Amino acid sequence: MSLPPAALPDAGCPPPFRARVERYTNQGGLIGAFTYALTVLETDDETLAATTASIPTNLFVTSSLHDDAIDESGDWNAADRKRRLNERITLGDLVFTNVVEAVRSLPADADLTPVLETVRQIGRGQLAEDHLEPSTATLEDAVARVDARGAVWGDLAVALVDAVADYSETQCEMLRRLTRNGMFVLTVVDDVEDLPADVANGVANVPRALYDGDLSTRESPAAVVDAFLGSDAPDRLEAILAERRTALGADARAFAATLDRPETDVLAAVRRALSWYCDTVCSVPVEATVPPERQRRVRAQLAGDEASTRRTLAAAVAELPLETGSLPVDLDAVIDTVVELPAAPLADVLSMVTHVATIADDVMSTSLADALDVLERRASTPQS
Repeated sequence: MSLPPAALPDAGCPPPFRARVERYTNQGGLIGAFTYALTVLETDDETLAATTASIPTNLFVTSSLHDDAIDESGDWNAADRKRRLNERITLGDLVFTNVVEAVRSLPADADLTPVLETVRQIGRGQLAEDHLEPSTATLEDAVARVDARGAVWGDLAVALVDAVADYSETQCEMLRRLTRNGMFVLTVVDDVEDLPADVANGVANVPRALYDGDLSTRESPAAVVDAFLGSDAPDRLEAILAERRTALGADARAFAATLDRPETDVLAAVRRALSWYCDTVCSVPVEATVPPERQRRVRAQLAGDEASTRRTLAAAVAELPLETGSLPVDLDAVIDTVVELPAAPLADVLSMVTHVATIADDVMSTSLADALDVLERRASTPQS
């Protein structure tokens, strides 16, 4: 299944545009990896898992490229506006053909009705984006907008899993709640970074709805940032995100408890999903973030006694670029669960998790603290 970077022409494609498409692919592939892991765990079919996982990956790239054509075209000068529009719209259409190809190769008995409805919801969410007036939008309105344009991607991932794997409706509902909350957190964190641009463009979002006042009256992006950071909105936002993370953790634990599979099977599914992402989707090789010598060292440490394994796992978690303190998991309990697993596949997963976390941290903020830092830096250097 060809992925977006392969669709780029070898010549005539500006490097910044190629880098952007790869960035979107790296980001969308994270959704695909989730679909892959759940599919291969239940079906043990790597071809089916890869095909299914490619659908949200390619749809995310298509949507992002078309969004660029809408959101950025007003800033392009007349000389290259047509070329840039053509690049984004045409490549987005080409990437979408990968989705058509994938759907055609799914099993004939796969019920794709919920999948198609979720794709329609993604489109409706984009069309409705300009219909929410920031001056009158309530927090409830802004939350509904996040669900319509962000959390729905989690629904898509689960709908695909439900179409090809034999999970119960109860399990799928747990997964839907889990992904909705996860996507909500990531979408709102991204909205924090984009706050000055959203204020300038008249876009309503959760951070803006939490601010008591009218940010559009501020005279500059820097003034918008100063007003927001000087208010109680960041604290109120963190409380909302903490509630969502808590719910996410509860559903993750509840779903895990329903799996009648040994931990070795779950580890194998995660390993296969991460391998798919690292080998097929991600534009950055694992060796670029986790050098081979470090991989060998981790493998040797995990092959030692239990104390060595625990130290290695705890150190790896502490070194992750993501804000692990806000993760909705009991890390000690996780270590208790995996400490007895086979060293070789566990070492592979640990190296790939570190790589994926680094990539995720590069393409998006994964914590409110990071987003607030990016927001402040962007406002102070508008020329970048």
